[in-house]
Amino acid sequence: MKASLSGELAYDMEKVRVKVLKNTPEIKAGGEVIGPLFKDQEVEVERWIARILKEEGYVEILDDRSIDLTTLSKIAWRENRSSQLTPLEPSFYAKARAYLKSLSEKAKEKPEVLGEKKIAESRLIDIINCRVQKIVSLALAGAQPPRDVLNNLTPEEKMLLDELSSIISRWKQEVRGEDIG
Repeated sequence: MKASLSGELAYDMEKVRVKVLKNTPEIKAGGEVIGPLFKDQEVEVERWIARILKEEGYVEILDDRSIDLTTLSKIAWRENRSSQLTPLEPSFYAKARAYLKSLSEKAKEKPEVLGEKKIAESRLIDIINCRVQKIVSLALAGAQPPRDVLNNLTPEEKMLLDELSSIISRWKQEVRGEDIG
């Protein structure tokens, strides 16, 4: 699913602050040169690089700008009270997946985290259901939505809107007996 990859790519390309835990030699990654980095230095690197450096024990991620239960609850509350799609960052769904995955990992050590995970999943489903209803309405309208509305869609949602609009248009043509060629 290319839109899902687009959201993942936006997430992975975001800059995050890291603190260097041990001196790090110059590293070449994805055409970029990182370092050398020195212990206790704080730098910004792309999330995908930060993850690799963290796995290798070189850095601690400081500024993750990730999603938590409070953020999901606020978005769900805002989305349910608005007749229009509210703005979401392009990497929203990737961040939500990462948050749920982290809760699953934490629950292995602390079973009490399962309660937070269930609530988080419920909030995410509320957000998805509310937004899908609005996207279906946009697709049924048949016209190209205004730019400000399109800007409020994530890459995954833009793909959903395009697919739904196309399916609905073809179906209407078939019902009217028009040649679809």
